[in-house]
Amino acid sequence: MKIYLPILCLLCTIQLNAQLDFDHKKFTKVMCSPEFHGRGYVNGGDSIAAAYIASNYAEIGIAPVSGSYYQTFDFGVNTFPSQCNVLFSGKMLVPGKDYIATASSSGTCAQQPCTPQTYYSKFISGEAFLETIRKGDLQGFNLKERQILIVKNEGPSVEIRRQINYFIGQYAEYKPIIELVNKKFTWSVSSMRQGSLHLKIQSSAIPNQTDGSEIQINIHNRFLDSHISRNVVGMIESRKKAKSTIMLTAHYDHLGRLGAETFFPGGNDNASGVAMMLSVAERFKDKPLRNTNVLVVAFAGEEIGLLGSKYLSEHPIIPLNKIKFQLNMDIMGSGEKGITAVNGKVFKKEFKILQKMNKRHKAVSIVKPRGKSANSDHHYFTEKGVPGFFIYTMGYNQNYHDIYDTYDALTFSSFERLSVLFEEFIRHL
Repeated sequence: MKIYLPILCLLCTIQLNAQLDFDHKKFTKVMCSPEFHGRGYVNGGDSIAAAYIASNYAEIGIAPVSGSYYQTFDFGVNTFPSQCNVLFSGKMLVPGKDYIATASSSGTCAQQPCTPQTYYSKFISGEAFLETIRKGDLQGFNLKERQILIVKNEGPSVEIRRQINYFIGQYAEYKPIIELVNKKFTWSVSSMRQGSLHLKIQSSAIPNQTDGSEIQINIHNRFLDSHISRNVVGMIESRKKAKSTIMLTAHYDHLGRLGAETFFPGGNDNASGVAMMLSVAERFKDKPLRNTNVLVVAFAGEEIGLLGSKYLSEHPIIPLNKIKFQLNMDIMGSGEKGITAVNGKVFKKEFKILQKMNKRHKAVSIVKPRGKSANSDHHYFTEKGVPGFFIYTMGYNQNYHDIYDTYDALTFSSFERLSVLFEEFIRHL
């Protein structure tokens, strides 16, 4: 027996390596690199990411569907491709850190070359802004030529801040405006463009808050009427004739760039989720399901309104009634505080299986159920009768939709164990 022990160990090592060839950390780091431009709509960042994901499909052995990895669709999107400069009283502010142009903001120019526009500050409290704007009188602010309104939206009440923000957005349809805030930035993407400029500036970035301060703004804005994006789709066939299909999904797009120098890496959201999807997919490629295919989909257009998953739900590659379950993965870079399963309270039988598998494998400390929510790419499929979970990790990393959601901020504390858990969960459905 002793002479066979080294051989058995070698075979075990070979099998383990075969399952773990995909390097989730390397993949995530590449997806967060500046060359991917935040996987958004400037410099073709989302297309670069789609090609990289497709190459990983090919390396793992995930087959294209009908000869292609891509399902294309288009939509309109607001972008900030080049100049993005704000000079306040001689101080150059840093985009993403000191200020942002809101997702639906116009710029100071739509075509290059751009020329800086000069304004002069007029500060007003949020309460005074609300009182005036509710009268419907835009002239009530008594602005002089080249003055720009700067609204202090720093009150303690969340509801009041939301009201002020809403009316600032209405004002920005007609005139440029600056919103002064003291909360972290949470940027987004918009399929619409306002009529004028809307900036948010951190109050701490401009200590000299007096009327008449000179502000030079040079922001290039471009609205893309028909931007083409791609869902990346592949198939792992079952060992025998398939009776059903499991869907592994994650969105790969993120927010892109705010000017030429600033990009949003999207490490946790959602380079980590795509990495998890590929890690789980590799396990099924190594040992396919008996009579269930695995459809692997990296969605585009999630950040602008779940557009990629909506498109696939309306133009399905396989009949939706053949899909047994969807496992959608987002924010997979931590896990110190467990995971949450959206739809866990809806599909109770499957949730009990997930909890049982977690108890067996000790992947995370807790698996929390949530009810129905339209907050990721499971939504349109659930609405069409496809059962599924949207699972995300909980941990100490609170970076979200900001420039600090980097690869280096990820711990991957539960990544390998969750990969095993998700495989076992699916095998027991």
